[in-house]
Amino acid sequence: MAASLGVIALATLPSPPPVYPVRAQGPAPAHTNRLIHSANPYLLQHAHNPVDWYPWGPEAIARAKVENRLIFLSIGYSTCYWCHLAERTVYADPAIAALMNAWFVNIKVDREERPDLDQAYMAARHLLTGSGGWPNNLFLSPDLEPISATGYVPAEDQDGRPGFGRLLTLMHARWEANPEQLTAIGRRVHAALTAQRQAEAGPGSAARPEPVQWLKNARARLERRHDSLAGGFYFLDGSKFPLCPALDLLLADYRQNGSAQSLRVTADALAAIAFGGIHDHLGGGVHRYSTEATWSLPHFEKMLYDNAQLLGLYAEHYGITRQPLAGAMAGDIARFLTGRMMSPDGGFYTAEDAEAEGKEGETYLWTRSQIVELLGATEAERFFDLYELTPWPGDAAGRGVLRVRFDRIGAIKDQVEAQRKAAALAPLRAKLLSARDRRRQPERDEKIVVSLNGLAIEGLARAGRILADAEWITLAKRTGELMWRQAFDAATGRLSRYVFRGTARGEALLEDYAMLGLAYLALGDASGEGIWANRARTLANIIVERFLAPDGMVMTTSDDRLFVLARDVGDQYAPSGTSAAFALLARLGGYEERFAQAANTTLARMASQIEAAPDRWASLVAHAASASVAPPPLSDSLDSAAHVKAVALRERRGDQDVVVVTLTIDPGYHINANPASLDYLVPTMIIMPRTPGAKVVYPTPKKFKPKFMEEAIDVYEGSMVATIDLPKGTSGAEFGAAVAVDFQACNVQTCLLPAKVSLSLTR
Repeated sequence: MAASLGVIALATLPSPPPVYPVRAQGPAPAHTNRLIHSANPYLLQHAHNPVDWYPWGPEAIARAKVENRLIFLSIGYSTCYWCHLAERTVYADPAIAALMNAWFVNIKVDREERPDLDQAYMAARHLLTGSGGWPNNLFLSPDLEPISATGYVPAEDQDGRPGFGRLLTLMHARWEANPEQLTAIGRRVHAALTAQRQAEAGPGSAARPEPVQWLKNARARLERRHDSLAGGFYFLDGSKFPLCPALDLLLADYRQNGSAQSLRVTADALAAIAFGGIHDHLGGGVHRYSTEATWSLPHFEKMLYDNAQLLGLYAEHYGITRQPLAGAMAGDIARFLTGRMMSPDGGFYTAEDAEAEGKEGETYLWTRSQIVELLGATEAERFFDLYELTPWPGDAAGRGVLRVRFDRIGAIKDQVEAQRKAAALAPLRAKLLSARDRRRQPERDEKIVVSLNGLAIEGLARAGRILADAEWITLAKRTGELMWRQAFDAATGRLSRYVFRGTARGEALLEDYAMLGLAYLALGDASGEGIWANRARTLANIIVERFLAPDGMVMTTSDDRLFVLARDVGDQYAPSGTSAAFALLARLGGYEERFAQAANTTLARMASQIEAAPDRWASLVAHAASASVAPPPLSDSLDSAAHVKAVALRERRGDQDVVVVTLTIDPGYHINANPASLDYLVPTMIIMPRTPGAKVVYPTPKKFKPKFMEEAIDVYEGSMVATIDLPKGTSGAEFGAAVAVDFQACNVQTCLLPAKVSLSLTR
C-alpha cells in the first residue's frame, strides 16, 4: 500500500462521503420537451425548458430542410457554469422560448457525448468570432453550415449589447429578408474550414518523421511559456491550466535525455497545483483551472480527465524523485476519484459542478471567522500558520479560497516542511470537511464516458504500480472489466460512447477505443495478466479497420452528417484520440507488424503538422519519441533489486563474531547512505531481526549530485561493505539466516522502487 512508502495525504476524506443532491422535486413542471427521452444528464437538464429542443439527429435536420428554417445549435455540458446560467435565465423564459420555437429548429448537444460535433463547430466559432468557450451557440443554415456564433448571451440587452431576444429577432429578420446572403456566409465558412483541414492533412507529408527532434523542439517551446515565478504555463488571459499532456512530455524528455530543466518545469507546475487554491485541500482532487496566474482562484468544476491524468503524473514524479509531496498528491487524487467519483458498479463519473445553489464555488468558500469558530482559536492559529484564504472576487460575505501560504513553499526543502505540516493538520482539515459536507454539494454528471474511464484506469494502474498500492490496481481492474462488460459488444465489435444508469449509449469515437486500449495495456503492466493485452489488441484491430485510411489519415468519428471533416487538431487538456491511437498502435507494434506499420504510416502522414507545432501534439510527440528509442533490456526493471546484488558472510575476527554484508551496485546506479541526506530519501538499512544488540557499522559515503536536487547527497556506489558486530556469546543458531537489507537504487535520472532482500549467511 502507499502508506508503506511514507506517503501521507494532504486531505482526509470522511466516511461515509456526503450524499450528492438530486435535483429538487417541486411542483410538476409546466413544460416538458422531447429531451425528456434522452439518456444524457446535460440534455435532461433542459428537458423542462419551454424551448422545443431536439437532440442532434436526422429528425431535427430533416425538419430544418423541409421548412427552410435556421437551426439554433447550442453545445454545452452538464457542469458548465455559464450553461447553467443560460438554462435558468434564457431558455426557461417563455417569451424567449416562443421566439425560438416560432422561428428556429433548436438543437441541444452535450460536448462530452459528441466531442466531434463540438470540435467542428468550435472551429467554426473561432473562425467567425476569434473566441471560444461554452456554451457554444451557433446559427446554422439548413445544410448545417454555420453563419453566426456566440457564447452566453443574457436574455435582455445589457451595456448597449443586444440580449438574446433581440439577437433572435435580428437573425430571423435577416434570414427572411435575404437568406442567400446568410447561406453564402455559411458556404464561405465551410470552404475555409475544409481548406484548413485539407492543408493540415495534405495528400501526404513533405516532412520526415523526426520524433527525437520534435521532443527537443516541443520542450523548448514549453520552456518559453514557463512561468518561473508561479509555475505552469502562461496563457494570454492570465489563467492557468494543468495541461497534463505537456507535463507528460516534459517527463518523457527527462527520462530520455536527462533534462534537468524539463523536470524542474514539471516539478514547479505540480507543486503550484498542490499548494494552490486549484487543489481542494479538504475534499481532495483538483479543480479545472485557475482564473489567474498564481493558481489561487479556481474555476470550481472537477473534471475526471484532469484528475485521472494528474494521478499518473504525480505518481510518475514520485517515482523519479521520491519527494513526499508528489506521493501525497497521488494518494489524495486517488482517494477523491475512488471515494467521490466512482459509481457503485466501478465506473467513474464525468465531472462535478462548479456551482451549488446557483453560485459558483458556494460549497468551497470560507471566512476566517467560520474556520476559527469550528476549530477554536488555538487550533485555528496553528491551521493558519500553513494556510491562507484568497478573497473570492465580489463575495459579499468576504469569503475566500483555501490555499497553502506563499511564504511556506519556496525552495524544495520548504516544500518538504510544508508537506510535513500539512500531514500534521489532517485532523483539522477533516473537521472542516465534515462541516463543509453539510453544505449543499455540487451536482455530478453521472455519465460514465469510456474514453475518460480509460484515463482513470490508466492513472490508477500507473500509480498503483509505482507506489506499490495493490488496492488501486484492483479498482482499476474492476473498472476495466465494467467497460468490457457494459460498453463493448463482442458480437459486433462495437464500443459505446458512455454508460448511463447501467445502459450503454451512443457510438464510440476513436478516443474511446484508443484510450481504453491504452488503459488495458497499463493494467497488463501493473498486474502481469495477459488478458488485458489481448483486449487492447482487439480494440487496436478495430481502430485500424474503421478509423485509419490506407494513406495514414485518421478519422475521429464515423458520423457522416458533419458539415466538415472531423479531425483532431492537437493535445491540450487531454490526449486527442489521434495521439492515443498512435500510442496504442506503436506500443503493440513491438509485437505485431500490422500495428507497427499503421503507427508509422500515421506518423508519416502527420509529420508536417507536428513539425510545425510539436508542443500542440505533446502526447503524440512523447509517445513517438519513446517508440523511437530501443526498448531497455529485460534486466532494466523498476525493482531496485535488479541492480544491486547482496551477500552476507559470517566471520571470526579475533574474539569478535561479525557478519560482513557486501552490496554490489550496477554501474550508473547508487543507493542512499545511512543516514539518508534528506528525510524523504530511503536510507540503506541492514538489520538482524532475531539478534538483539547486533550493531551495524556503515561505510563512509560518497557525494552525488542528482539532476532533480539542488544539493549533493550521500550515497554508496560500486561495492559497499558494511559489518555487523554481534554480541559476545551469540551462537549460530541464534542469528540463523536472518539478515534483512532495505535499499533503493537510483541513477542520474530516476529512483526505482525500494527493495527488501533477505540474506542467508555463509562462512
